[in-house]
Amino acid sequence: MSTTTLVVDGSEENQRTCSKYCGACPTYKRNILGRYQPAALFCSHGVSTAPSKIKTMGCFCPACELFTKHRLVIGYFCAKR
Repeated sequence: MSTTTLVVDGSEENQRTCSKYCGACPTYKRNILGRYQPAALFCSHGVSTAPSKIKTMGCFCPACELFTKHRLVIGYFCAKR
């Protein structure tokens, strides 16, 4: 994990925004990431604690309003940092 500073707070509003994208994300669904912490808002909380390597299947992060608002530059926050 890199030392990138997290700029997205874990507010309820951000959680609601995130749920529109993470929940529909093919990587999130394929790896059943809702079973592991953090269950969403990976751009705020960090990568998933899923016990095996996350198989990437597409990323919805760039479509998320938080991605643009906070000028985020990578995707796959559930798996990469």
